[in-house]
Amino acid sequence: MASGEKTGASGGPAKEMYGHVKAVNLDQRGRAGLEILGAMQNYIAGTVRDRAKKEFMRDPEGAELAQHWKERHNEPWPERIAKARTVAERSAAYRYERLMQRYVGEQVYVRGVPAAERRRKEAEVYYAAPVPSAGGTLELDPSIELPKWYTETEWHLMPGGWDGYDLMGITMGSGVGPYVFARGGYAAVEANDDIRQQRVDVVKQFPKKSYGRIYEPGCGGTSTLYAVHKTFPEAELIGSDYSPHLLRQGLLSADKLGFKVTLKQRDAADTREPSESMDGVIMYALQHEMPIDVNIAALKEAFRILKPGGDLVMSDPPPFAAVDPLQAVVLDWDTDHRDEPYFSITREYEWEKVMKDIGFVNTEAYALGAQGYPWIVRGSKPL
Repeated sequence: MASGEKTGASGGPAKEMYGHVKAVNLDQRGRAGLEILGAMQNYIAGTVRDRAKKEFMRDPEGAELAQHWKERHNEPWPERIAKARTVAERSAAYRYERLMQRYVGEQVYVRGVPAAERRRKEAEVYYAAPVPSAGGTLELDPSIELPKWYTETEWHLMPGGWDGYDLMGITMGSGVGPYVFARGGYAAVEANDDIRQQRVDVVKQFPKKSYGRIYEPGCGGTSTLYAVHKTFPEAELIGSDYSPHLLRQGLLSADKLGFKVTLKQRDAADTREPSESMDGVIMYALQHEMPIDVNIAALKEAFRILKPGGDLVMSDPPPFAAVDPLQAVVLDWDTDHRDEPYFSITREYEWEKVMKDIGFVNTEAYALGAQGYPWIVRGSKPL
């Protein structure tokens, strides 16, 4: 596709699965393998981790850390996390829970990709079938320069990254999403948490009752934009992402679910949107996948494109200071063991203060869930 070329998707009813459209039915072998992983992840993140937390608190050093964890002092976060990790690793329950988390993190693709591949013919039929357009468009830009921090990371242990496998949309939307991730229990998502409902809950943190135009940088496959549509059905939705695969999947999902989106391949720090052209900006699970300087640049860009009085809502895993020490160790673990290179460094920051320094007003940060997730940071551009 030539730079700047725009396309609209050209049927049958669609069923939403894990915020995606379920494209094809996996075979019994594929479903069963993923269902086992989903049950395993749910169990270890709930029952086994609860035991690890009790063992952490029974340790005198762990109890001392927990008592003073949220107090502000000069000890750097990496040192505080290291102390908590030392206590956590004395627990066999913690070590087992982390071992199985890594196992599930790898196996979802070891099992999910072959399961999708066995349905390649059905997937080709699915993608070739005409789809009534909901009026959305997709603009890809092959000339866009993708940074090394993006291209050299296999996010979430995904082989080849987001664009490494042409049926990754089937792998996620028909397999890993509904059978594993929908059970909760990974990263900051607690066991039994419904990430689909969490997205809706996050969108409801916009303070106004209606919005004209809402923009999402790093929109991925439009799952969050669908939650925005359900909450603000009259709003014009614009999203951007680096990944051509996710954007194509997003437009197809939007057409099948019947809501209009404008999607563009863009840098979150350089949207090319006119200044003061958006009423709202949402950033969902984006911060922890970008370096600090890119995060700050993206926030400055959001401030630029917001109209005076416009609102920004961000949701990401909670900061270390907002959770207990064992949960902080669990969050930090993803940095080295689930290919999330910016998970820890972005959890050290108080982003509401960064937003205030940029110029946002009425900035605040708070949790929606018992373990700090979803974590909300929001603010407004001054009138």
